[in-house]
Amino acid sequence: MKPARSFMGATLLGLASLVCQAETKFPSAPVRIVVSTPAGGASDTTARILAEGLAAKWGQAVIVENKPGASGTIGAATVARAAADGYTLFFGTGSTHVVAPLMLPQTPYDPQKDFTPLAIVGDAPFALFVRKDLPVSSLQDLVAYARKRPSETTFGTTGPATIYEVAARLLEREAQVSFNHVPYKGLVPMAMDVEAGRVDVGVGPIDGYLKSDRLKVLAILGSRRVEAMPDVPTSAQSGFPNTVVPVWAAVWGPSGIAADRAAILSRSLIEVLSQPRLQEKIGATGVVVQPADGESLRALMARDIKALADFAPKGN
Repeated sequence: MKPARSFMGATLLGLASLVCQAETKFPSAPVRIVVSTPAGGASDTTARILAEGLAAKWGQAVIVENKPGASGTIGAATVARAAADGYTLFFGTGSTHVVAPLMLPQTPYDPQKDFTPLAIVGDAPFALFVRKDLPVSSLQDLVAYARKRPSETTFGTTGPATIYEVAARLLEREAQVSFNHVPYKGLVPMAMDVEAGRVDVGVGPIDGYLKSDRLKVLAILGSRRVEAMPDVPTSAQSGFPNTVVPVWAAVWGPSGIAADRAAILSRSLIEVLSQPRLQEKIGATGVVVQPADGESLRALMARDIKALADFAPKGN
């Protein structure tokens, strides 16, 4: 009977091991990535490319869900309130985790306490552009033009508490000029009005509509030039170094995710983002992929929150 007992014992141990592996495998169910912008934009497209890569790696469905509105805070708040099991993630930007919390007193989350930082995706540098017939050919020219017309030169933004307004205000502060801010509900209508000559200046992500022959791109509001526009200098190279906006993209989970699961998520994100084919696809959206871990993201957030703290309304 001993051989039979030994066989049964080994079988039970094997089954127990399989059950244990099944229980500890993560993720073992579909994962949801919430995006704070509408479908079709650079953030949404990047999140969907990333989701495809993660799904292939994990062998699990990764579903992208768009929850736009309120400067991105609706989507972010959804994830902040989600179960901390690692199955709900947030694809956001410096707008959702730096600008909105600083500018909106009623932001329904704390960007540093209510999330688990998982990975930096990369930079999505902005371009500053003007209508084609504006008599300027550089950022220095624009500043000189605006100084002669205080509060007359129109600057299209997507409204208060957005990263686009912060970009305009950074330039105003650095160059000591004053623009007439024109708020829009979205980037596309703003860019269309600059193209049509109804607004003088705009700022936005580097994607298709910025290649229009009815716009002139004067500067990149980022830390480096971009391959898509190699001849366009950065704002720092144009003499205005303190105009770099927090235009990075990143992934978070709710606060409280178990350390082992957070490590798996972070490692998986970085591995997928390091794939050359995926970097090329994301690069077509204007995002420069530069993956880094959750601690790097935490430090980046803290740096930019400190840098822009004086833009917060008094009492916030």
